[in-house]
Amino acid sequence: MLVGRYSALLDANVLHPAFLRGAMLWFASERLYRPVWSADILTEWRRSVQRRHPDMVDEKLDQLEAIMREQFPDAMVEGYEPIASILDLPDPDDRHVLAAAIVGKCQGIITANLKHFPADKVAPYQMEVVHPDDFIVNIIDIDRTKALTACRHHRAAMTVSNPTQDQYLERFKAAGLVQAHARLSEKKELL
Repeated sequence: MLVGRYSALLDANVLHPAFLRGAMLWFASERLYRPVWSADILTEWRRSVQRRHPDMVDEKLDQLEAIMREQFPDAMVEGYEPIASILDLPDPDDRHVLAAAIVGKCQGIITANLKHFPADKVAPYQMEVVHPDDFIVNIIDIDRTKALTACRHHRAAMTVSNPTQDQYLERFKAAGLVQAHARLSEKKELL
């Protein structure tokens, strides 16, 4: 994984929950990787959020999406739909994800659903499928200074909950990012 120009497609399950989305986007803001998504992925993300939080209004999601698009104008991939139908994955509903990653010239797909993207089906496209916890640990190991800066900015942006360093670290663990939690705990005073 190369810092900065590593392009990673973020699956909808990485954009929701909010904490993971925030962490991933702050890492991207430090140019530790280039985030990629598609209209279909953003639609899945919105449905997931509204299913989990029925009180979430469209206007709030519109604002979040607008911020994402503004901060990462080159993240949106288009024109992937024609190849989606010819791809072979265990769940046909995931073909659009791989198609967007191919068209977006991604080196990886970041997803919690690793089994949906078997290595033998993805390898021909010269990309890897990575769990968000592994991806974040790789980012930290490649450039700890930038990764810690991203985490500091992320924590500072959490103005509603205003977490302490320990509370912020616990959010990684609660999100199932146990390796990232352990790695960041080593330098918690810098968060």
